[in-house]
Amino acid sequence: MNKPITFDPYSILVDFYDHWAEPQRDDIPFYVKRATAVKGPVVELGAGTGRIAIPIARAGQDVIGVDISGAMLTEAARQASAEGVADRIALVEADMRVFVADPPVELVIIPFRGFLHMLTVEDQLSALASIRRSLVSGGRLVLNIFVPDPEVQVAQNGRKIAHGEFVDERGRRCEMWGLPEYDVTSQLLHLRVGLDVYEGERLVDTIETGFDLRAVHRYEFEHLLARAGFEVDALYGWFDERPLGGDAREQIWVARKP
Repeated sequence: MNKPITFDPYSILVDFYDHWAEPQRDDIPFYVKRATAVKGPVVELGAGTGRIAIPIARAGQDVIGVDISGAMLTEAARQASAEGVADRIALVEADMRVFVADPPVELVIIPFRGFLHMLTVEDQLSALASIRRSLVSGGRLVLNIFVPDPEVQVAQNGRKIAHGEFVDERGRRCEMWGLPEYDVTSQLLHLRVGLDVYEGERLVDTIETGFDLRAVHRYEFEHLLARAGFEVDALYGWFDERPLGGDAREQIWVARKP
């Protein structure tokens, strides 16, 4: 029987994913520091285009980059080759709910809110169970997720929000945007993201895609970690390791397998 054809919603993001992630660029030295402090390889779940894996490899550490999107991994392979680090990065197309590193590793990372693609408690616990199996005793999981903010949700709900712009290789102005819709009871963020392409002042193309994210609150995630058998080592409010405070936009978790 032929394998059914499925659409990869992340394939649309490939051409502007790195630009989209640019506001969170402080995460790169944070994850590189963590990765180079352990015996390799390290596992990155949600590796995308290699935005984190490639700098880790440039710093001399081996990486197993896992992503469910074949299109993203194709771009990661291209960039890794261009950077001369393809021999340090093993790319695996797999779902974080079931991927298990063999042999186990000392560090698993999930940068840029990748864990929020786990939309149900069952998804979340399945992923954490697989991560726990991927780690040696004393190994660590490091990830970041956004801090849910009701004021931001109300202000942005159903509105097209500008997310920056860049000039592409053809000299065209490209404006990125997101259109979020929040479901309060399910804690789901239905997000459409897109790119408007201009030649001068003329709009010549628009590409867009959509996916869901699960908003996860601080104590909710702490409870998930405990249920999955992890202990919390640290919780930061930004990548400079400042404490999580009332003005924090990001939750950065360091959890340990006992």
